[in-house]
Amino acid sequence: MNWIGSRWWKFDFHNHTPVSDDYGKGPDQALHKQISHKNWLLNYMRQGIDCVAVTDHNSGAWIDPLKQALLELSSEGHPDYRPLYLFPGVEITVQGNIHILAIFGTEKTTSDIDSLLGAVRYRATKGRSDGCTECSAVEVIDEIARSGGLAIPAHVDQANGLFTVCSGNTLEQVLDNKNVFAMEVTDLAQVKPQLYIGKNLQWAEVIGTDSHHPSGTDGQRYPGSHFTWVKMSEPSYDGLRLALIDGALSLKRSDRFTGDPNTHGQLAIESIVVDDAKYLGRGQSFFCQLNPWLNTIIGGRGTGKSTSLEFLRIALKRKGEIPRNLEKEFAKYSQTSGSRQDEGLLTDSTNITVGFRKDGGRFRITWSNAESKYAIEEESAPGTWSASEGDIAQRFPVRIYSQKQIFELAKHPQALLQVVDDAPAVNHRDWQLEWDELVSKYLSIRAQEREVQSGLQEESVIKGQLEDVKRKLEVFEKAGHADVLKAYQLRQNQSKSIDSWEKLWEGSAKQVRDISGSLLPPELDSQHFNVEVADDKELIDAAADIRATFETLQSEMNSIAQRIDDAKSAWNQARPDLKISKKITTANQEYTDLLGQLSAAGAGDPSGYGLLVKQRQDLEEKLKGFSKKREALVQYQKGAEECLVKLHEHRAKITMLREDFLKATLVGNSYVQINVIPFGNKLTVEEEFRNLIDRGNGGFDRDIGVVDGDEGLLATLTQNSSNTMDEKIAALKSSLLAIHANDTTAVDAAKDRRFVSHIQGLTPEQIDRIWCWFPDDSLDVRYSLKDGESFKPVEQGSPGQKTAALLAFILSYGDEPLVLDQPEDDLDNHLIYDLIVTQLREIKQRRQVLVVTHNANIVVNGDAENVIALDVRSGQTRIVAQGGLQESSIRNQICRVMEGGKEAFDQRYKRINAVIA
Repeated sequence: MNWIGSRWWKFDFHNHTPVSDDYGKGPDQALHKQISHKNWLLNYMRQGIDCVAVTDHNSGAWIDPLKQALLELSSEGHPDYRPLYLFPGVEITVQGNIHILAIFGTEKTTSDIDSLLGAVRYRATKGRSDGCTECSAVEVIDEIARSGGLAIPAHVDQANGLFTVCSGNTLEQVLDNKNVFAMEVTDLAQVKPQLYIGKNLQWAEVIGTDSHHPSGTDGQRYPGSHFTWVKMSEPSYDGLRLALIDGALSLKRSDRFTGDPNTHGQLAIESIVVDDAKYLGRGQSFFCQLNPWLNTIIGGRGTGKSTSLEFLRIALKRKGEIPRNLEKEFAKYSQTSGSRQDEGLLTDSTNITVGFRKDGGRFRITWSNAESKYAIEEESAPGTWSASEGDIAQRFPVRIYSQKQIFELAKHPQALLQVVDDAPAVNHRDWQLEWDELVSKYLSIRAQEREVQSGLQEESVIKGQLEDVKRKLEVFEKAGHADVLKAYQLRQNQSKSIDSWEKLWEGSAKQVRDISGSLLPPELDSQHFNVEVADDKELIDAAADIRATFETLQSEMNSIAQRIDDAKSAWNQARPDLKISKKITTANQEYTDLLGQLSAAGAGDPSGYGLLVKQRQDLEEKLKGFSKKREALVQYQKGAEECLVKLHEHRAKITMLREDFLKATLVGNSYVQINVIPFGNKLTVEEEFRNLIDRGNGGFDRDIGVVDGDEGLLATLTQNSSNTMDEKIAALKSSLLAIHANDTTAVDAAKDRRFVSHIQGLTPEQIDRIWCWFPDDSLDVRYSLKDGESFKPVEQGSPGQKTAALLAFILSYGDEPLVLDQPEDDLDNHLIYDLIVTQLREIKQRRQVLVVTHNANIVVNGDAENVIALDVRSGQTRIVAQGGLQESSIRNQICRVMEGGKEAFDQRYKRINAVIA
């Protein structure tokens, strides 16, 4: 995608065409010289070159034909065609056989090159490399500048190069010429002349192909083999000149840089569109385009710079990140205006649309004030959008910080913990999900444990009942008939066992017949087959064979079922004659006789014995169940303990993740140190603890206490420094649970008996939750303004020092778009440059940055790829200019509206005076 603003372009600074007499030099020179203008251009297009300087020896004859061929290629739809910018130029041989490149803007022609050659008194044959001007090198350089061109000494370290040919006064004159600020260097390992080094010159070092062949055969350089990445908005003379003056920030040589500088983060805001807000988008949409690197919004006071960012916050659902004490100040951005005097900046029909690029896909997030709803759309095909689902804040991450937010974070470091937790390396969201699962599991296990314990309380009752039944049975057994009764009890159990065993298989024959009945497959549907056709008949016969096989199996299964019936009949006949069956019959008869005797003798209710026997059996079975419950109870208790261990480990994990993230993020940071204090959050611990014990409405101050206090449970968290924080938390929980258990020592230590009653009245689940509770961590933030020496608590710093410390952290990590509103407020210029500018240059390679600023250093020396200049026109915020620093309109706006604009340019571009207008 073509982003607005500056980007990097592949620029080949030195190229020859068949006009040069040594083009294609070698055995096939005549053939090479026959190359067409279009094929010459296509050779560069195929290599992905964006800009080509046409620099033949002392000639510009091919410039106009190449321009015409380029126009034709653009309309022919050639498969290898890609946009290409031609920069007319010439390689001039000056007195002493020094080669100097002259490069002009894209609008120049062959005639302009001829005029230059005439001005420098070149009278030899055009295209010859051994022809020579009558003017000296300095005179040629000055004439190139007067003609509107850039003078670049060619291959200074090779044959016919400035450093290999010149010395003494001649070299010094060229080195002192202010019209030279770039040179073509072929070998970076070559040592520069001492005269150059002594003058502390920093000429830009570019590389070009110096191609004389259409391909790389025989070790020759070829189109696109060597080039320089040049940073510009659109390729132009001004953009090129500014990049050369800028030097290393705007140039990357292909022999030193092998990557693609146009790569950027996978997350980027593409555009912000506002319609019908109070001061934005009325009459015409406010349409702000961004690029994926560094964007800056500039303008005078009251031009709506901050408003555009706050509308971005609304559309991307980031309002919840505003600190509570700043909510009133930011309320106007999300309020609908009822009148001209109303502070609200929205209207009933305000719409905000944010274009967002994510992992190669394009999305639109739209917020409508009229309907008070959000919508997500994804581009399924160019220009075609379809609805998409998901949470906006989660799917389209962005960090938005105003200067006041940053200052609040510095004043209250605990708020910074949320920023840390949102980092992918910490991922507090997933940690919290796992934590909630562990807590839920623990509470569930404890609830099951209590249920089992409740059931075990019945065990003593059952044991008492069993003892009573046994005593009653003894009455019967002591009557001299114990053997009969015991034999009856045994034979009854045996009979029940036989009956139970018999039931297990008595329906087997029916099961086999049921299977047999459903076993036979239906006949093949023959309507789709013709028996007269060989293939069909083969299939029909095979299906018939299968069915015949199943018929045989069905018959065999029916036979098996019959054999089962026979076995059952045999068993029914054999069972009565079994010895055990006869003994069962005998025992039953003897028991019946005994009951008659007992009844006749008045020895008690004879029917009671059978009932008692059954009761004893039932009670004994219940007691067996209690053993299983005790086993289950042990398992639940073990499970609860294991779950508590996992909770402790998981709680330690979030502290470790935070610590590791901060160490990795701030390694080598000389401005800020941030350390995690485990369980150290003193601000919320009292509120959390009171809610935990169901006393959020206050009261029991002496027993509950406060952190850093002299008495109460919470005071123990900051007393006794010999114990670890983990040990103090465990002691606090133990004290609380001892009161709940009515431990005499703990109860007597309480200040208020009502507090004891309250704790003892907590539900079992509330007690379980106490075991799961831990105070949150806190952060210790320290700053230094002395290159990493003498770090001090941020609370002791000035507003500027606090802001600097937090900015150093905010700029240190993350890959989501970063939006900053006037981060330079409260900072002096030294900090702005050393802290903000330096880090912006680094981080914009991996993440998009958008900064609202009044400071020209951030824009100019931060090397902003896209500058958005705002102004108020007819009561509405308008974009009056937008683009890269190489554009004159942007430079003029910076100098017009920004504090220190001219000075910032002078600081960055040493010879800028001729290009800032």
